[in-house]
Amino acid sequence: MTRCIAHQIAAALLIGTLALPASAQQAPPPPAAKVKVEMASLRQMAPVLQVPGSVMSRQDADVAAEVSGRVTWVAEAGTKLAAGEALARVDDRLLRLELRQYEAQIKSLQSQLAFQERELERQRQLAERGTATIVKLEEANSRRDVLAQDLIRAQASRDRTALEIERTVVKAPFAGQVAERMLEVGEFSAPGVKVARLVAVDQIEVRAQAPVSIARHLSEGISVSLDIEGQPTQGKVTRIIGIGEAQSRTFQVRVALPRGEANWIVGSAVKVGLPSATAEQVVAVHRDALVLRGDGTWLFRVNAQNKAERVAVKTGTSIGDWVQVTGDIRDGDRTIVRGAERLREGQEVELDPKVS
Repeated sequence: MTRCIAHQIAAALLIGTLALPASAQQAPPPPAAKVKVEMASLRQMAPVLQVPGSVMSRQDADVAAEVSGRVTWVAEAGTKLAAGEALARVDDRLLRLELRQYEAQIKSLQSQLAFQERELERQRQLAERGTATIVKLEEANSRRDVLAQDLIRAQASRDRTALEIERTVVKAPFAGQVAERMLEVGEFSAPGVKVARLVAVDQIEVRAQAPVSIARHLSEGISVSLDIEGQPTQGKVTRIIGIGEAQSRTFQVRVALPRGEANWIVGSAVKVGLPSATAEQVVAVHRDALVLRGDGTWLFRVNAQNKAERVAVKTGTSIGDWVQVTGDIRDGDRTIVRGAERLREGQEVELDPKVS
């Protein structure tokens, strides 16, 4: 009887053990997480001062008419033109009539001059035979010279009129896009009157006003950070206009935009990060490695056993995608830039460059 009761108790304990939920049993370790890493590295970085700037075109002109007349055509705003293409046209009918008048005058003078050349030769022959006076010869020579000069003046007037006709077509001085029409069809133009604004949208740069106090830390060719309408990128300083404004105590800095980036709109607002002190060698990590939480800033580092280590850091200067950090991070450490969202401290990881 006693043995039967013991068997029943053992069976009950076995059934109770099998009935335990899975959570009460020891869970297997999580699988290795696939991650992408970037090496922490030593970089020359300096504190950055953010200054406002704008995207500007290196060629931006209000193109003016060169002749007087009624405007017959102006390119629409937004039209893209090659250098030398027509931007506007002015009525040239009166000028063409004037050109025809000069051409007729030239033909008449050429005919008169040919006759006078023959007359001069005839008077020379008569003078040689003694049947004409020297006075007659000189008069014929003088009339020939006067006609020759009249012909030159008429030809110059014709050429000037032809040039005026050519100028009735207002041409684009450089390749660009029409930003604004300042005269409409039917309005009257005159020399110097603005017809349209032309902007070279493919020749853009950033222009910023920097305080003179940081001038000694700037030089042409250095890389600087740019934030254009919320889109971060980098550029190089191409020009430093070393002429400060007396009231604002600022000077102009021009920065080239990287090639192959988006077509930035001329006039876009830009934040330009300029160095405000001497650059120092610091440890920097890719900005995607940083995790910002309420308890601070940290990142995951992959140790020699391919396990994730959580490291608290403090951030400093940033240039482009790289941010200065202080903490237990050294040059060459493998920091996780992709796949850190669900990682746990000590979890095994697998390096995979395809992780996005």
